Formats: sequence, C-alpha cells, structure tokens
Amino acid sequence: MIEISPSGVNLYLTCPFAFRLKYIDKIEPTQENPFLLTGKLVHKGLELYFKDRIENKDNGMKPSDYLKLATTTEDFSNVNVLQLNEAIEEADHFLTIYTPIAKQLKPISSEEYFELELSDNILLKGIIDLIAQENKNRIMIDFKTTRGAVKDNYKYTLQLSFYSLTNKADAYYLHYITPYYVQIKEVIPVQKELLDDIVKNIEKSIKFGVYPPLGLGNACFSCPFRKYCKFAEIK
Repeated sequence: MIEISPSGVNLYLTCPFAFRLKYIDKIEPTQENPFLLTGKLVHKGLELYFKDRIENKDNGMKPSDYLKLATTTEDFSNVNVLQLNEAIEEADHFLTIYTPIAKQLKPISSEEYFELELSDNILLKGIIDLIAQENKNRIMIDFKTTRGAVKDNYKYTLQLSFYSLTNKADAYYLHYITPYYVQIKEVIPVQKELLDDIVKNIEKSIKFGVYPPLGLGNACFSCPFRKYCKFAEIK
C-alpha cells in the first residue's frame, strides 16, 4: 500500500511524473525552498500556540512567542544559518499579522493527525491544522501563507475536501496570511464522487506505471524535483 498526503494528491494533479519521483522513486529534494521554510515555521508556531491555549486558556502569550521553540522542535540542520534567520524574521512578521485572529479563535484540536484508506492500495495520511469552536459550530481551518495577492486555488479546496472525509465539521475555512492582512475564505467540500475519480486515476498510474510529465510553466520551473526530472530540459 502506498502512503500519500493530501498535498501528494495535489502533486499528482499538477504533474504525475513529479508524484512518481516523490512517492514511487522516494526522492526527497535536498534544497529547502526559502518560502516553504517560512511557512513551516509559521505552521509550527501556530501549532505550539494553539496547543498551549488548549491546555492553558489564558496564557497571555502570542503566536510569535513560540518561534524560538519552533526552531528547536523541527530539524533545520540542513538549512543555511542566514537563510534560517531570514525565515524566522519573516515568520515572526506573518505571525504578528495573524495574532488578532488567533486570539479570537477557540481551539479544540491543533495539528490533528489522521489516516484514511482511500482504496485497497492507497492510504491517505495527513494533519489538520486547526479545529475550533465558533458559537455552537465545529469549524476546520487550514493555514496558508502567501507573499503575494490571495488567489483562489482549487487544490486547497480539494485538500480540505479530503480532510472532510476524516473529520466532519460544520464549516471549513482557509486562512490566508499575507505580509499585510489576513483573508478568510469559506470552502465548500467537493462531492465525494470527484474525490473517488481522482483516487482511481492515481491507482491507474500506479498499476500501469504511467506518469506523464504534465507540469506546465511555473509549475515546472518551481518544482522541487526539477533537478531530478529527465523532462525538465525539454520544457
């Protein structure tokens, strides 16, 4: 059985060949994308903040106060020190922007792990950023950091749709954290039939070993597997 994450499903939809490199050939990029590093720190800072809030409701702390701890709980040994310091500074800014929203939320669960058998051959494993209480409702939140303008992305909708199969909520939200503001968008999960069709396509690729290189434009040039891809030079 192959184990994938919701982001792995999105990787398949972007480029099946990149999916093969990661999940079949087991190739892991050695170079950390600078902004992915910032996003990782933001997510870790929020995880630690909300977990502490769950245990100590009025701790008087803010998300950026957990950044130092975040750098010790994650392995950054392969990251350049200057690059890490820049990412910490940027993450601190993002967390400061998000603080007023974070303080209003009533967390129930932070970074909740799940496993779900999508088929006999595919196991979905992932982590839900935050489950919170809003009035009498149970809401699910996925954090996204972006340096630019917020743009609708169907992949994020699919990601929350897969989450909804494992953990039901009354509403699902994307919290976009930008350098200047926070934008909140409600997401309506897609029908399960569409998710089933995606899973069937992944199964077919695995069964027949067919992974077409469909990455186009920025998807190809920004791909972390580009240096391992035999099709990169063609594009």
